[in-house]
Amino acid sequence: MQVTGRFTPHPRGFGFVEPPPTSSGAAPLVVDEAGRSHRVKSAFVPPDVARGWVADDTVTAVLTVDSEGRVNVASMTLVTRQRRFAVGVVQPFAGKMILQPDARLGLGEWPMTPEMTSKLLHAEGKQIVATLQPTGVASCAALVAGPLPALSPSAVRARSVVIAHGGATPDSIPGGPEAVGLPVAETNTNVLRTTGRMAAGQAGLAAGLTPDEGPVPGALHQLVDRRDEVQITIDADSSQDLDDALFGAWSGDAEDPVLIKVHIADAAGTVGIGSAADRYARTMAATAYFTAGPNAAMLDPALSEGDLSLLPGQDRRAVTVQMLVAPDGVVSGVTVDLSWIRSDARLSYAAVEAYLQDPGPTALMTGAHGPHGASPEALPHVSIAVAALAEAATRLGAARDARDTLEDLFTDAELEAAVIDGKIRAVKADPHPAAQRLVERLMVAANEAVAAWGAARNLPLLYRSHSGFAEDRLPRLLAAAEKLGTPFEDPGSVQPADLVSLVERLQDEGQHDAAAALATTATGVVARAGYTAVPSAHDALGAGAYTHFTSPLRRYADLVVHRQLRAAIAGEVPPYSAEDLTKLAVWLDARSGAASHAQALERNALWSALLERNAVHFPTPGTIVGISKAGLRIRMTVPGLVGFMPAARALGLPPRQKATLELDTTEMATADGQFTLGGSIKVRLDRLDPLGRPDLKPA
Repeated sequence: MQVTGRFTPHPRGFGFVEPPPTSSGAAPLVVDEAGRSHRVKSAFVPPDVARGWVADDTVTAVLTVDSEGRVNVASMTLVTRQRRFAVGVVQPFAGKMILQPDARLGLGEWPMTPEMTSKLLHAEGKQIVATLQPTGVASCAALVAGPLPALSPSAVRARSVVIAHGGATPDSIPGGPEAVGLPVAETNTNVLRTTGRMAAGQAGLAAGLTPDEGPVPGALHQLVDRRDEVQITIDADSSQDLDDALFGAWSGDAEDPVLIKVHIADAAGTVGIGSAADRYARTMAATAYFTAGPNAAMLDPALSEGDLSLLPGQDRRAVTVQMLVAPDGVVSGVTVDLSWIRSDARLSYAAVEAYLQDPGPTALMTGAHGPHGASPEALPHVSIAVAALAEAATRLGAARDARDTLEDLFTDAELEAAVIDGKIRAVKADPHPAAQRLVERLMVAANEAVAAWGAARNLPLLYRSHSGFAEDRLPRLLAAAEKLGTPFEDPGSVQPADLVSLVERLQDEGQHDAAAALATTATGVVARAGYTAVPSAHDALGAGAYTHFTSPLRRYADLVVHRQLRAAIAGEVPPYSAEDLTKLAVWLDARSGAASHAQALERNALWSALLERNAVHFPTPGTIVGISKAGLRIRMTVPGLVGFMPAARALGLPPRQKATLELDTTEMATADGQFTLGGSIKVRLDRLDPLGRPDLKPA
């Protein structure tokens, strides 16, 4: 018997083949030679069969069933190979140089062409990126990047790019490029070339692409001239694509509303639909940001960092959302239009942070906290605007705090990994929290206001949906609450607000262990956010409808939303139908998800390098976020990393001694009560596993 499915390697030297589910969602049914039926959700690939295959290969697997009913793979043949790049370390093997691939990509020793071998004779132990042969057993065809020291920032970036972007190739996305109106050959070429360039530490291919061919919705609509109003931008000193500017006005009376205008760069007024610039932006879906090396911009930097960026003193077009923020944080009076604006000051987060701590206007002056700021002439007006924006943000924060949102359950890391002067460093994760929170609250309010404005007009938009809990994982949370003796009142319709309320009640009642266990369980039950053409709730933010509107220079979804808004403002037919947006949602989730995945991989790998170099001080506090017979999953508070503590280590036994944890009846704590889900624990680093993840031991 045989099945066709996707191959996934395991770092311990074996693998799995997972066939796609049937139309009903069930695992496919296969019949063995004895006539017995087996549901095959995943088939085990033993080490000798798994060697030489590439992650995400579509294979036809010949299956066998052992005496205990386990389904194993006896042999495989390749159907299609999705990945085109490999990354790993060069090693000598049987008198030749081979690639030992990253364990997330495959197993074994992958041969190289003679030309590659001759270039890498002295590269033992160095990391490279290579192209893969599209057929047969995995082998390397050409050198793309390297050789590089395996723990260098450049190597970390290359590894992250290859692993993440190689898993979201255009042909792997339902409907492929054709579903979103992209030429297949051009799209595949752009993805391959850009992935290779990013892996080699270079920018993408956006530079020089023509934006001015193709229609622009609302091209003839008259703009509101707001250049005599005070507008400011608030960003990090290093920011280059300034896509939002802010206006704030308030009487100073606590009972009066604050008038806010959020101006967003009018990329949709320049980038024509179907132009070369538009096709590339649609292909990439988002700017890829990296800690190591240059970013890969979605749009030509000459546009995103130049002609469209809301630089101080420059006349710019903007899409403007205006709103009133009441004392209780309720937003009303929302209007959306097209504007001419001119930014009066570029403020840094550091300057605004200093102002919020001590509201003296000199904190906002040029040179006080970086190269940007307000000129002496503009300073009084800028100071008044910042005060109004701060008041609006405070009100919005109070309203948001009154909502029961999933954000209430999670804590941020204290440190983050950064690359400074070419070296990996641990730096404070949020050096300007008040200033960043001010901007974030205003941007969230603008996104929510635009979503409601569009929904009220039946305007097709790309909405950002977050259903709260993943339906297939929700039973885990319900079972946890039941085992703790704190069941939900209505298990059939549990919402995030119900969880937050229950956690808060348990805390108020002094049941801190139960509260921590429930909150921790929820972290593994939360669904992923995604795009949809239907107005949908964003439970993580407690929003009834939410869209992405504020970043059209770096997110294609926002550019699409701007085009729909421009058409609606001008009284034109929107360029995208609901059907178009539904297809785009699938595409953008996959393509922008690859960029996010690469960033997460890079962050974790940079932390692995810091741990390898003893750059983190131990012991460090942690929280138990997973508990099983095999051991404990622990989130370290300071770096925000999750590591694993094997049962033997948790029990104080030698690391190679086999041991299991005895769990109580809730399976959320050990029988002796020493370890509880959500409990606090101090840990030390034991070692890094083959994927660079931390294995821990008690402090």
